[in-house]
Amino acid sequence: MRTLPAAYAAAAAVLALVAVGAGCASPRAEHPASTLAAVASSTAPPSSGSPGVPSAPAGGIVGRVLTNPDLTVTGDGLYARLSLSPAQQDPPQVELARVDAATGAILATNKFSAGWIGAPLAAAGSLWLTGSFAGHTMLLRLDPRTLMVTGELTIPPVNSGAEQSHIAFAGGSIWVDGSDELVRVAPATVTAQRTIPLTGADSSDVDASRDGRTLIVSESTGGDGSVQRRDPVTGTLLATHPMLGVTAPMIGGVSAAGTWVSEPTGMLGYIERFAASSMTPQAQTQVHGSNGLHADVWGGVLWVRDQSGGPVENYCADPATGRRLATIPLPDLAEDYLMTVTGGFIYYSVPASSGFVIRTVPVPAACG
Repeated sequence: MRTLPAAYAAAAAVLALVAVGAGCASPRAEHPASTLAAVASSTAPPSSGSPGVPSAPAGGIVGRVLTNPDLTVTGDGLYARLSLSPAQQDPPQVELARVDAATGAILATNKFSAGWIGAPLAAAGSLWLTGSFAGHTMLLRLDPRTLMVTGELTIPPVNSGAEQSHIAFAGGSIWVDGSDELVRVAPATVTAQRTIPLTGADSSDVDASRDGRTLIVSESTGGDGSVQRRDPVTGTLLATHPMLGVTAPMIGGVSAAGTWVSEPTGMLGYIERFAASSMTPQAQTQVHGSNGLHADVWGGVLWVRDQSGGPVENYCADPATGRRLATIPLPDLAEDYLMTVTGGFIYYSVPASSGFVIRTVPVPAACG
């Protein structure tokens, strides 16, 4: 999932505009996995908590002040990305953690010296991750339990207008974007099988349905972009729809029937559902808000959130129609930020004096 708090959306839009026309550097030499700092923790036993709310075990993620935390649910796992060092440190330290969704306990960690690491994806029996390591943009294959690196591939670097590279699993292959390229990777060997140009794109996104049969790609060149359905095996373009915004549309959930996207347009933004077969907009699904408006399908439910939108634009909904089901029950919708939903809990962050605190609330019954 691709999330960005509304407070930073305007800045991201400005960076995207500045990056128009930025070039893409040539691929660099392979970066040995042995140079990636990695530490695995022992698997921690689940701790008991109050009914309906995860407890905050020592060393867990709930209730602690953390620097720039981000959460991703993929497969059956909950994973956290945490900054471990001041922004001015070079290279910065970033941690990936596997988290027990029922308790918030950290079960395993891997620490990287990286400029950034992207949202992980569970696919083909492994965990996949992109990141910037000592000047190299790389795709890493990890053991999903220990988080140790088991394979790696240097991939095209993202342009300055893109937040990060993204990963999808479709047609039996890993697909990863690099702003102006789409690369198909063999999971067993972590080798590039095909590279498809996204000519001139300064930002892009890629996602796929859970069954791997529907591959959706978006791209943008100076704000002039498109959302596309591509063949999950070959990457051939099958259907497309033009889009206009400061970055490529962010894809927030793909099924055989349709896909939701979020599009920041400058001062404002919107979400909308597209029919997967034709990539045409679905009537009466477009919702407007700020640049921070997002739509993501988690656990078969659509979650719409906009940190500046209050109760009107923070709700769960039917993923097929966008019909509102219930308001997201966060204590302060102007300050709290919904991060992800899993195991019957809504995980959200609250600003703290030196970072953010992660808290949880149960999913409303109306959300299913």
